[in-house]
Amino acid sequence: MASADLTTNSYHSLNSLDKSIRAFVEFAHVLPEEDRFAPLLLVLADRIESDFTAMRNDTIKLWGPAESKRERAER
Repeated sequence: MASADLTTNSYHSLNSLDKSIRAFVEFAHVLPEEDRFAPLLLVLADRIESDFTAMRNDTIKLWGPAESKRERAER
């Protein structure tokens, strides 16, 4: 299992990136259809959101199971 500090920092970084991606997705969805870049931004937003979700899920798997305080104390 990764060290607790690294895992915590990674978790906060992933949450921050998630918020930024969600903001971009929301922005892409409120653009008027007449905007010539609206279709491109919608495709990019959906693709980035999908790729991020896959990366986040893989990262969480790499962290392994959570270690309890008792388990850490026993080491």
